[in-house]
Parts: sequence; C-alpha cells; structure tokens
Amino acid sequence: MLPRERFLLRLLADESDRPLVLGREERREILRRLERLEKLEEELKRAQADLRRVARERAELEERFARYRQRHPETVGVKFGRPYFLRRGPAEPSPVLEHGHPGAKVGHPAHLRPTPDRVDRRVRLPLRACPRCGGRRLSRVQELRHRRVEEIPLPSTEVTEFSIERRYCRDCRRLVEPRVPGVLPRARLGLRVMHLVAQLKIFHRLPTEQIPPILRSVYGLHLSEGEVMSILTRLASAYRPTFERFQGAMRDAPAKYLDETSHSVNGDGAYLWVAATPSEAVYRVTATRAHGGALDLLGATPTGTVVHDRFAAYAQAARKTGLPQQVCWFHLIGDAKELAEFHGPEGEHILATLRAVYDEAKRWEGRGTNGTVLELERRLESRLAERPGHSIRCHRFVRNLLKAKGWLFPFVTDSRVEGTNNRAERALRPSVVARKISGGSRSWRGARTMATLTTIVQTLRLRGEWLVSDGPRYLATG
Repeated sequence: MLPRERFLLRLLADESDRPLVLGREERREILRRLERLEKLEEELKRAQADLRRVARERAELEERFARYRQRHPETVGVKFGRPYFLRRGPAEPSPVLEHGHPGAKVGHPAHLRPTPDRVDRRVRLPLRACPRCGGRRLSRVQELRHRRVEEIPLPSTEVTEFSIERRYCRDCRRLVEPRVPGVLPRARLGLRVMHLVAQLKIFHRLPTEQIPPILRSVYGLHLSEGEVMSILTRLASAYRPTFERFQGAMRDAPAKYLDETSHSVNGDGAYLWVAATPSEAVYRVTATRAHGGALDLLGATPTGTVVHDRFAAYAQAARKTGLPQQVCWFHLIGDAKELAEFHGPEGEHILATLRAVYDEAKRWEGRGTNGTVLELERRLESRLAERPGHSIRCHRFVRNLLKAKGWLFPFVTDSRVEGTNNRAERALRPSVVARKISGGSRSWRGARTMATLTTIVQTLRLRGEWLVSDGPRYLATG
C-alpha cells in the first residue's frame, strides 16, 4: 500500500473512531477522486495566478489610459496643458447672442465700417406711386433721405500697346530702347496682375489650381497653372534685392524672434524657419532642423538678442554666435502646466513660482538693472528649492531651467526685447495654414520661391502695406 493511501485510510479511521475496511475498488475510487481534487487544486492555483496577473495588467492599462485621456481629450488634444475644444454635432446658438445683444460690450467703442468720404455718382430716385398700395395720390416731396452705397465696377483687363523707340547709341555701338514701365522684362502681364497672383497664393493661401479660375471669372483673364508658377518664380527673382535688404534689416535689429515648423519638399521632410522683428519677417527652408538653419538666418556677423523657445538648435547656435539669448516665458509656463497636471503639488509649486517671478519681471518694463536681474534669479532659485516632492521629471526641468537662468531676464533690462516668442509664432502661423492646404512645395526651387515671396508679403503687412498697391515701389527701389 502506498504512503498516500495509508494516510487517507488513517484519516478516515480517525474521523469514524473505528477501524475502516475498504475493498480494492473502493480504494481505487477514492484515489481517483483524490487525484482529481489535486488536479483541480493545481488548476485553481494557476487560475488565481492568472487572475492576479490580469488584475495587474488591467490596473496598468487603466492608469495609462487615464494619462492618455488627460493628454488627449475626446475633442482635439492638449498643448501646454490646454485642450482645444471643438463643438460636436449641429452648431448650437451662442449663449451670448441668444440671451444678450450682438455687438460690442457696454462701454466699449463700436466697430463700424466708416462711411465713404467721397461720392463718385449721385442718383435721385423719384417716387411716382406708393410702394405699399400702388396709389398715386402723393404729396409734394417732404424730405430727401441720403444713403451711400459702395460698389465695385465690373472688372476687366486693360491692354496697353507700347510703341517703343529704338535708337542707335554711338557710345555703346548698339540699338537701345527705354524700359517699359510697370512690366518685368519680357513679360506679357503687368505688375499688378503678377502681384495679384502672388497675393492670392501667399497671403490668401489659395492652391495654385484655384487662381486661374478666379482670374478668369472675375477679370476674364486666362492663365494656366504653369503660368502661375512662372509668375511666382519671376517675381521672387525680381524681389531678391528687396529680400536681401529686409534680411539685412532683420540682422541689424536689436532683437529677433526665431522659430521653425515642419515643411514638405517633393514629399520629403524639410523645415521652414522664420526670424521676425516688429517690421520684418524673413523665411528660409532647410532640409534639416539642425542649428545651421538658425545660423543662416542670423548671418556671418549677427548682432542683437535672439528670442526662442529653448529648442536645442538655438542653444547650439548661441554657443557659436555668442549672442545674448532670451527664452520664451510662454513656453516655460506651458511646460510647467503639464508638470502641474501630472505631478501634483510639486508641479503646481513650479507653475506658481514661474508665474509669480514672470509677473514680477514684467513690472519693470525693460527698465531694470543688473541688480534687478540678480534679485529675480535669487527669488527663482529659492522658491524652486522649496518645492515639495522629488519627481525625476520635475527635477530635470528645474535643473535645466536654472542652468539657463542667464537667458531668462534680458527683457527686464532691455525694453526692445520681449519676454515671449509670440512674434515668431504669429509670423509662422500663415505658413502653417498654407502647408496644411497645399501639402508643401513640389521642389526646392518652389520652396525657395515661396520663402522669398512670403518674406516680401509678410514684411509689407507688418509695415501696414499691401503687395498689390505698395509692392511695385519696393520692386523699383530693390
């Protein structure tokens, strides 16, 4: 008899307080049941282990999904801790318009289109019959009501034939002729048409295939898509001296604001860079996001303060140029918002500290001194040292922030420097929208053309001018 059998018989005998005698078949049945119970017990242990593993995986997935939901709500997404909410379903009436009154708030000036200050044509409308009942029993004219209406004339093209005198110059020993005004060399279209094409393409961000139908339906002017691209290329070449002049003015400015965004050239990844000032916006397309793009914009002998968003390429460019740097406080506070969202009190303390120090720095409005900067740096370090918690991500953020503390407060002592990079962000926004519409450039030649014309168009807009009306003046002096 096996030890397991003896143990089972002894156990049964102890429970009945008398000797137990079992036959061979009964013993076999009991052993079969015992083996089955042992197998079931092993399966139960495995099932419990699997259940614990599944519970751990579920808890981990729920935690990861909760973090994902925080970063990606059901609407759009989060940037610097701020979700961009979109309205779902049919558009609902605005509660302001539904319960309030349209227009400006009480006490705010009204925004009305000014009444035209000139009258080109006067028309008197006689009244012979009542417009309500058709009756003709009308009195004499009681009063005249004046109403000014602006309208555009039916557009059409104007074809000019120039009779160009050609004479022989005895000094040059060749035939010479005067330049045709308002027309590029060997062009069959005037500058106003070419500038309108560039305005539609660059400023209004229309796809190339949409420009010919617009010109044909409005002006009766027939162009092909190839002619549109040829016009843009010729204008970019003609405006190259003006581009160089704008670029030189940007490089000489006391502060320039740099930023970059992704671009596409013939389906390959590229990057569009911008260097903006209050009166210039210069663009350049490069194949990579390395610091060479920033160096190309700044030139060989740069001056002034560079304002940026702490991207690593700008730090590398700063080491090579030695220029003063100002990092964007909006990006710093945005990063701190994410720390506050995911790291509790420690992140909230960092966010509150940055907001308080930035508010203190803005009060100086560029009239601070070196002592002011030292005091702001001391307050920043002391407040950040008091933060609760020891998160690795928060520690790295604070360490990198204090490592670059010399780039935090140049705007405190120089009123020409702004504390944020918003100027470059605004300069890039139209190009980002254009990229989403057109998908980028089809060639590097087209990318360079786009960068040149965007520089001209956006710089004119910063100066309160338009390409169609004011561009020829820059082109003539460029």
